[in-house]
Amino acid sequence: KQLPPSKARTMLFLLLITTALASPTSTIKSLSSNPLNILRGVDLQSIRTLSRGTLQQLARSRRASSQAPRRSGKRRHASVSAESFPALKNDLLIRAARGEKTEKVPIWMHRQAGRYLPEFRNYSDRFPFMHRCSTPEIATRLTIQPVERYGLDAAIIFSDILVLLPPLGIEWGMVKGKGPVVSEPINTPEDLVRVRAVKQADITSDLGYVMEALSRSRRELDGRAALIGFSGAPWTLLGYMVQGEGAKSTAAMKAKGFLYQYPEASHKLLKAITDAVVLYLVEQVRAGAQMIQVFDSWAGELTPDLFAEFSTPYLKEVATRVKQQLKEQGLPQVPVSVFPKGASGHALPDLSNSDYDVISLDEGIRPTAARQQAPNKVLQGNLDPAVLYLPKGVIREQTRKMVDAFGTHKYIANLGYAVDKSMDPELVGAFVEELHDYSGAKIAVAMPAAP
Repeated sequence: KQLPPSKARTMLFLLLITTALASPTSTIKSLSSNPLNILRGVDLQSIRTLSRGTLQQLARSRRASSQAPRRSGKRRHASVSAESFPALKNDLLIRAARGEKTEKVPIWMHRQAGRYLPEFRNYSDRFPFMHRCSTPEIATRLTIQPVERYGLDAAIIFSDILVLLPPLGIEWGMVKGKGPVVSEPINTPEDLVRVRAVKQADITSDLGYVMEALSRSRRELDGRAALIGFSGAPWTLLGYMVQGEGAKSTAAMKAKGFLYQYPEASHKLLKAITDAVVLYLVEQVRAGAQMIQVFDSWAGELTPDLFAEFSTPYLKEVATRVKQQLKEQGLPQVPVSVFPKGASGHALPDLSNSDYDVISLDEGIRPTAARQQAPNKVLQGNLDPAVLYLPKGVIREQTRKMVDAFGTHKYIANLGYAVDKSMDPELVGAFVEELHDYSGAKIAVAMPAAP
């Protein structure tokens, strides 16, 4: 504790590696101290046994990271050209996101890769969360599993919105029973000196594992479904940085208080986060993402006025700048989506006047009202997740009702929020199957007969 943080991290890592090399397995208990932030987001409380191979892999990763120049133009993840990926055979999602006609409504689900799937638990029961995220082979497998099981029209990369915090200079970890926890939150404007200005080289060196997982997933999908990349929104990331933990148990009181008390510092921090989000999303497209989504998971924690001041401008800036940079760098002009969770009712009019192609909706807004407020946008959502706990007959009925309300054009089906770990995979499958069958039949009936 008396050592400088950088030396403490280095010494702890050497201790772990020495232990690993001395015996086949090392049992490590009560690993919850801050120096373990060297392992960046590892589930600190749930680690019980780290195999020799796992620790050696961590050593190789750490060594490679330390050898990569942080501020140079060199990249750990090489640029990947669009020609190196398989052709997209199932382009339903991309066509729908561009407002084009489709043969059926495309569908994917937030957190479709999760513990409700037994094949997912084969990994989650053995590996801590951030090990799964930061190991491209595992992240790729988890990304593709739902597509293989359900025939979904998109895969979303298995990752976390908080992986962007370390490049910004903010360390975090997973604590069992509590979720993500930031070790040293931002408390006052003076703490902003700890926030780094993120460069492209930081993204490619610190988050190379995300880019590798994207490229692997794109290839292994082999065109069966589109691949979605994502980032947290500026306000949501600021919320974690200031609050220090999730909003579920805290109502984001400290984070909202920071906005009220330090508006100038809040805008300064949001600007730095926005710069990082833009770079991160552009790199994901370079790595193979065919659509990108911005998750404003804490949007519903803000009043409409706070949202308009501290979230909307930065959400709009992300979409505009990402599209500009994609064009300038000769990268694919992929659709861009935004999900203002919990704020659909008041956020939609402003976001309809943005560069987002798709707006994802929570279950708190009627489809007809959403169409009126954003007639020029593709809408995504918004089945109440609670429906997926009910009998198949109710799921089919509610799915049809949702499709009838949204219509089949300029629409992507999803949940109002996310698949939960307690859901039955068979009932989730009933939703996907009914959505495809019903929307396909509805579109076929509406099509004019061939001459």
